[in-house]
Amino acid sequence: MLLKNLRLRDWRNLEEVSLALGGRATVFSGANGQGKSNLLEAAYFAVSFRSFRSSSSAEVIRWGQGSAEIEARVELRGLERSLCVHLVTGRKTTTLDGKSVRRDARALDGAAAVVFGPDDLRLAKAPAAERRRALDRCVFAVYRTYLREAVDFERALKSRNGLLRRGGYGRELLESYDESVARAGARVVMRRREIAAGLAQNFAPVFAEIHGGPAAALCYRSHPRVEAATSEAEAEAALRAGLEEERASDERRGFTGFGPHTDDIDLFLGEHLARQHGSQGQLRSLVLALKIAELRLVGERNQEMPLLLLDDVASELDRERRARLFETISAMACQTLLTVTEREHLPELPGRVDWVLSQGRLTRCV
Repeated sequence: MLLKNLRLRDWRNLEEVSLALGGRATVFSGANGQGKSNLLEAAYFAVSFRSFRSSSSAEVIRWGQGSAEIEARVELRGLERSLCVHLVTGRKTTTLDGKSVRRDARALDGAAAVVFGPDDLRLAKAPAAERRRALDRCVFAVYRTYLREAVDFERALKSRNGLLRRGGYGRELLESYDESVARAGARVVMRRREIAAGLAQNFAPVFAEIHGGPAAALCYRSHPRVEAATSEAEAEAALRAGLEEERASDERRGFTGFGPHTDDIDLFLGEHLARQHGSQGQLRSLVLALKIAELRLVGERNQEMPLLLLDDVASELDRERRARLFETISAMACQTLLTVTEREHLPELPGRVDWVLSQGRLTRCV
């Protein structure tokens, strides 16, 4: 996928932006707080119809304005397409070539982006929820229908938790909620498990190239009962059994403590959990290997390289890891949008185009 043009109106601090993007590397430099990350967020939103920074679309509308808009020209599966997002508080309208389109439409298969920001470098020691969120973004990059599937699970879980808090329900009603959570949860588990297995295949060799020993590994972790399931039907049955077994505990605490919302991704160095035993350098190499593995996996599955968004990562990496990252980018020939405060942190990338951002305004560097 190639993002050719991007036009923004009233997006966060960006009043009006229109620019053509380089086919390889487009660099946005400037001091902190000028809107560099907002540009990358808009590019992600343009192809995925959602933000990687906020769950509320209202937050992206420029202060004091009632709406925001993104227009993007993309090359997808060899065809030039037009994507448009119009946001008004509480409502979002999305179109493809002027016609209304859902974010999980088959016509958008291959439209994907991989995001790598400073917070990701802390992923190995972050709370499990952040690792699940990172995995879910990767699943969505391959399966656009996954967003709807994940939302179905979240709604079912929220409804069950609401019932547990209210109380006064009959056994049959709770069992019907258990069925909804298990059915939607099984789909989430199987999607995550599949993508995590694909990541793992790329992850170990990439880490060896970046850091050497010890051997690295990645594993998606569920409750042992669910891990034993070998099909979606078995996973659903395992989830229903677990929900029933934990019912008394759930009723006491007023929320559901069993299911894919408690799963995690374990990163290993040798036989040890990296978050417990890894040095800072090893942990950063692990995350870098994970992101390169994600980039490769999404490209392989979609048969189309995703857009790579690097948000001020160069300044957070040491020289060796930074060099490895940009060697990979150059070799994979993916379109990259990246932000930096100091341009000297970057090597000479193929087809590089530079812009400076100051107070929400862009200036092309000659």
